[in-house]
Amino acid sequence: MSKLQSKLIFDDYIVNKVELINNLNCDREKIEIEFDINSEVEFTNENEFLLKLSIEIFKDAEENNYPFSLKVDFVGIFSVEDVNEDEKMDYAEKNSVAILFPYVRALVTNYTAASNIDPLILPPINVVNYLKNKKAKK
Repeated sequence: MSKLQSKLIFDDYIVNKVELINNLNCDREKIEIEFDINSEVEFTNENEFLLKLSIEIFKDAEENNYPFSLKVDFVGIFSVEDVNEDEKMDYAEKNSVAILFPYVRALVTNYTAASNIDPLILPPINVVNYLKNKKAKK
């Protein structure tokens, strides 16, 4: 294996669910993007795992006067080569989120554009901070 090649392999991804509900009563023009992310790692065998990544954007749209609510569930399929248990969990929890999130961002932008609403571009995230916040909430 090349010294530059990662031990983490991104095999594929699946869009498991997309749910968009418009709020036709929204009267805001400028809205700060509000979204929550959840991730879960499930090892299917010793060297392969699934990353389940869920994003909920503009939760409770009608109550909060948001233009829509959007839920997206992705599944990333990954494998690792020649790593110890600590490295394996690090790759699974951190690196896989960083790899899969740009696909989620692209889907959100394209889906909102195709829905005849202003295209929504999610900002990049700091995965390390996301994981720290996730652990703090537990």
